[in-house]
Amino acid sequence: MLLSVAFVIVTTDFAQQIFQVIAGADRTQSYMVAASLAFAGILFLPSAWYAWKHITHPEAVPAIRAEPRRFGLLLTIVVVVLVSGALLLGDRVSRDTRIAWLVLPPLNILATGLPALWLVYFGTRDLIPGSPSRKWGVFTSGLVLSPVIILVLEFIVLIFMGILAILWILLDPSLSGQFNSLIYRLQNAGTNPETYLRIMMPLILNPGIIILMFAFVSVIVPMIEEALKPVGMWFLVGQKITPAQGFGYGVLSGVGFGLFENLGNTSSGGEAWALLASTRISTLLLHCLNAGLVGWALASAWSQRRYLRLVVTYFFAILLHGLWNGMAVMSFFSSLESFTNLPVPNLLVRAGSLSTIGIILLGAFNLVFFIAFNTALRRSLGELYITPKDTPSLVSASGENPPPGSSPAPTPHTGSPPEPQPGTPDPLEGEKPPAHTEAG
Repeated sequence: MLLSVAFVIVTTDFAQQIFQVIAGADRTQSYMVAASLAFAGILFLPSAWYAWKHITHPEAVPAIRAEPRRFGLLLTIVVVVLVSGALLLGDRVSRDTRIAWLVLPPLNILATGLPALWLVYFGTRDLIPGSPSRKWGVFTSGLVLSPVIILVLEFIVLIFMGILAILWILLDPSLSGQFNSLIYRLQNAGTNPETYLRIMMPLILNPGIIILMFAFVSVIVPMIEEALKPVGMWFLVGQKITPAQGFGYGVLSGVGFGLFENLGNTSSGGEAWALLASTRISTLLLHCLNAGLVGWALASAWSQRRYLRLVVTYFFAILLHGLWNGMAVMSFFSSLESFTNLPVPNLLVRAGSLSTIGIILLGAFNLVFFIAFNTALRRSLGELYITPKDTPSLVSASGENPPPGSSPAPTPHTGSPPEPQPGTPDPLEGEKPPAHTEAG
């Protein structure tokens, strides 16, 4: 469906260009939207392929390949170089509508997709070995399913808040008169967005409106998103997912959701594309971290009955998300004066300036916490495979006693679990071993 919609947009735009119906700027946006949809559609193909292989060959064991040395460092260098180059080139190209429609869409995919790949690697590293079908299924669930559910719920909440606002206006005659005047001015404002913003400024700066905006953006939105972003985890109930796997699967869901959101926000193009695309990278990190934490807490509740951990982690994720959204709103208020040349209260201007610094500090904290949490989980998994030398009766990591007379050698601590051999169950996969065994 995504690929079909992208094809329709491109063919429609091509026909409009033949008859010179739309301008170059609109053409850039159309092609960027089509490229984003096509990219999301292509990301579904591996999931479909592995699902088909699982259906046709359910007994097949996934091949395990050794990771090249210094792969993480090499990946980091490649991502930094290519993303920086895409942002710099895109900043120049976005100012020229003659070529922006052709060059900016692939640059947008590079600047948006490569950071997602980096976060997947460092967030799931050594945590979820095993079925690629499950990994891709969790990712694609976060890519489309969770955004659709979240957008529907947030739209319902907005409608409910709008109904309450209309009732409030109708019950207050003074507000009713101001509202009618505002509607009349908007109807005669023309098509200039700055004119609309000038008319709406008194309403936007109303203390009651500001409180409602913060309540929606910093409380309601985080509550909905942090519960439903790791939607792929909810399909794994009863699969004996470990907390470490829960973090990895949560990161995959968060990457999918953040990638969908970033592609939608950056597909408008324009001269501010590079600034917007660069700031959305830190937002993607926030979604990955929070979804990973909630996934870790969900798995802890399911496998270890640690429900208090789930509650505390969920509200911690809401706090991080709410702080991020709140500081973004304050930065928006402080920038209104430069857009409209209308006076903005000094308190909002100062708060907006501090919010910019706060966003940078919070982004740095999220990055360090994200990498440190994965490292701590990998170390905890490595400790599970340490075998005491002086223990006569050894128990394997899968919980089964070894055959009588066998003396497995101790496994050195490497920080990550050993790779399972073909034909043996993966202790971290959470799946039951085959019911039949060979006699003797």
